[in-house]
Amino acid sequence: MQRESSATADALLGAVIDKRFRVIQYLGSGGVGHVYVAEGLRGGRSGPRLTVKVLRPEHQHNEKLRARFHREVAAATRIADPRVLQIHDFGAMPDGLPYFVAELLVGLDLADTLAYARSLAPVRATRIAADTALALAAAHAAGVVHRDVKPENIFLVHAPDGRELVKLLDFGFAWIDGDPGGKGSFRLTTKRSAVGTPEYMPAEQAAGEVARPTNDIYALGVVLFEMLAGAPPFVGAPVWVAEKHAVERPPPLRTVNPTVEASVALEAVIARALEKDPARRFPTASAMADALHDTPEGRSLR
Repeated sequence: MQRESSATADALLGAVIDKRFRVIQYLGSGGVGHVYVAEGLRGGRSGPRLTVKVLRPEHQHNEKLRARFHREVAAATRIADPRVLQIHDFGAMPDGLPYFVAELLVGLDLADTLAYARSLAPVRATRIAADTALALAAAHAAGVVHRDVKPENIFLVHAPDGRELVKLLDFGFAWIDGDPGGKGSFRLTTKRSAVGTPEYMPAEQAAGEVARPTNDIYALGVVLFEMLAGAPPFVGAPVWVAEKHAVERPPPLRTVNPTVEASVALEAVIARALEKDPARRFPTASAMADALHDTPEGRSLR
């Protein structure tokens, strides 16, 4: 099955999309799409390199996954912020498979980074969390709740000048304000159904309550905890994890990672983001970013 999937993906190599993009490299596949490097075509000459994501052929007739693919485009193109993946174009292949063209990112996602490093220095973790919070603030201002904030969806770009930049990815589960629902809805779910990744979901999201920005704030608190501790606060079977998020406080950072050297102020930011009651969390993602910048770790970044 894996070889068949790879062969299908490789079949696009060299293809020209809409007479404007030539596929030159296969990068990999996710659950929904194949991802490639392409070069823009300008007057018969090669232009800048870009990323192209195409729905996997086996999902051609899966209305739910097609809608998720379209929702990723609809959500991301509403948000004008350099910390969010910029989608430049979208359309359909001759066989009807939807695709979108986005900026090409060079680096690693946070999940791969943590797989190598296990945990990050508090200053680095604070900067990544603050930049992600600002990306979420821009999304929320545009009427988008991400609903799947996790290390796999936070990409760390290796910029040419040596900086590490954050890009928030994959809005396939996003809640888009103003979407009327119904068939083909970008929500894809009813008000009482849950989407997301259990290890990063607040209890109200697991219960299928209406999406709110505080869902993303909680998830980012889990990600920050993981960057420092080396693991999320609760790991296990989805039902067990959901119950722990509902009723149990996260363990102290130092019981998970005895070597962590986070400030009291930084631990307080995590504790507030992970409050069980959404009203006790930061009221906005920008408020969380401000709090992170006011920690000793955050002030050292200025």
